[in-house]
Amino acid sequence: MLAPRLRGALLLCALSLAAACDKAPSGPGGPNTDLTCQNGKIASAPDVGTVVPNASGPQICVGGGAAGAQYALVAFYANPDSSQVASVNVTTQGATALSTANKVPEGSVTASGQLFTQNGGSFREQFDMHLRTLARAALTPRMVAARAYMNRAHRASFDVIPQTVTDGQILTLNANANDPCDNPIEIGARVVTQTSGTIIAADTSNPAGGFTDADYQSFATMFDTLISPLDVQNFGQPTDIDQNGKILILFTQEVNKLTPRGSAGVVGGFTFERDLFPVNDDPTHGLTGCAGSNFGEMFYVMVPDPNGTVSDPRTKTDVLNLTPATLAHEYQHLINAGRRLYVNNANAFEDTWLNEGLSHIAEELLYYRQSGLAPRQNISINTIGATQTSVNIFNNDQADNLGRYNVFMSKPSKTSVYGGDDSLETRGATWNLLRYLADQHNAGTSDQSTWQALVNTTFTGQSNLAHVFGSTYMTQIRDWATSVFSDDLPGVPPTYQEASWNMRGIFPQLCANSSCSQKIGKFPLTVVPLGDGSPASVSVDAGGVAYMRFSVPANTQATINWSSSGGAAVAPGVQFTVVRSQ
Repeated sequence: MLAPRLRGALLLCALSLAAACDKAPSGPGGPNTDLTCQNGKIASAPDVGTVVPNASGPQICVGGGAAGAQYALVAFYANPDSSQVASVNVTTQGATALSTANKVPEGSVTASGQLFTQNGGSFREQFDMHLRTLARAALTPRMVAARAYMNRAHRASFDVIPQTVTDGQILTLNANANDPCDNPIEIGARVVTQTSGTIIAADTSNPAGGFTDADYQSFATMFDTLISPLDVQNFGQPTDIDQNGKILILFTQEVNKLTPRGSAGVVGGFTFERDLFPVNDDPTHGLTGCAGSNFGEMFYVMVPDPNGTVSDPRTKTDVLNLTPATLAHEYQHLINAGRRLYVNNANAFEDTWLNEGLSHIAEELLYYRQSGLAPRQNISINTIGATQTSVNIFNNDQADNLGRYNVFMSKPSKTSVYGGDDSLETRGATWNLLRYLADQHNAGTSDQSTWQALVNTTFTGQSNLAHVFGSTYMTQIRDWATSVFSDDLPGVPPTYQEASWNMRGIFPQLCANSSCSQKIGKFPLTVVPLGDGSPASVSVDAGGVAYMRFSVPANTQATINWSSSGGAAVAPGVQFTVVRSQ
């Protein structure tokens, strides 16, 4: 589901495009990558861009070379249990602390408009977590029986969503988002329009000042020609349990009501797995029916409410801009749930963190399709801001992904990329991880098979990653964690680069506040200063990462020591990577 859009204006200001960095191979086995400390010998400085993963400790030595050197010590906690936390204490001898992540700005194109992104507010994620938790608790135990029931040759028919509807027909549908099968909130849903693949229905009680029938028709056309082909290509065909060959999209004020007034964030839409379950009991198969099910492929979308009748005011323009990415996002959820239930024969729905990550990938795929761009083009601020049209597409389809990623970068050591809390930061990290894994996995090819494999399986969560990316998936996550810092630095090998986005060039040019009175002006990754007078003491969540920064003067060396609390060895699974950045 689409995360909140608390728009802090991000203005494209005058800048110039720097030349692409030389990404020549370097790293383990190359010159000067032996980081062991040798008595009586000054340590060599690895080449700029060298990355040494899983450095052996608890002590290493690095040199300053002839002109001085800058480094990052990256501590990733490779424990699959996201509830675990490791204590990491690092001291140095001969090192000077650095407090930034190395700003590498790009220079000059004149902005054609403002960029927007979400800078906080977690209400949407709290709602999503609540919804997925309800589905797992109430519906997962019914999956096997529901599948057995649906496989019967002559199952009973249901008329919640008739196989044939007519324009103007009023359907009675349950729009309750807080109870899977009980306490229905029955609304009258007018069939506004339908196409070969879509039914658009509107709540008859929606506030004044909303969409016209022509607006609804444009949504149907967009879904048939853009959203549906895109998601089906990448995630698979949806099921068709109501046997009408269509997806029902319900525009209802009940979605608006889910966001309390004054909330930091807004619920733009939702998919509820309950609508895929039979309504009635079937003792033959041990099925407990879900009385609140609408028994059909559908999802729910917010509506304009310019006068703030049921929640905070939502203008027609805002909802028009928000809805396309919402549709792409929710359709992934619907395809994922339906195929797990009735096609792939899974006995559990996807873990929330990975399910949401895939829906954020759907938003990114919409950005690529509408902008004419593609993955692995190292998209820069110049490309995003080339025209007002390209700015608008970024605003509507992709800005929220970067906003969530920004939240992750502000607290990387306290964010598990596979965490169960469905926080903004986890979503930002998971989206970026999936993009990195696909880029590494599919160099020179399409991503379609990767997304299809992640959706069409009985595996969930980390087991799903292992199934698709191999048993070394945790090592790949560690390398992704390194790439968050090392991407687009000179000389860094491809394994530690993010091929699709030049984040170091994008973030410095974004506005730091809603009035755009100042820019962020830097790559906003939080780092821990590390030096002789600044020992580092950090807690790292499993699946999280800490970035410690230091420099070494010319013709000297620094000794780096790490331990856990009280001088004990660090927890198994804490892996240290050394990056020479300058």
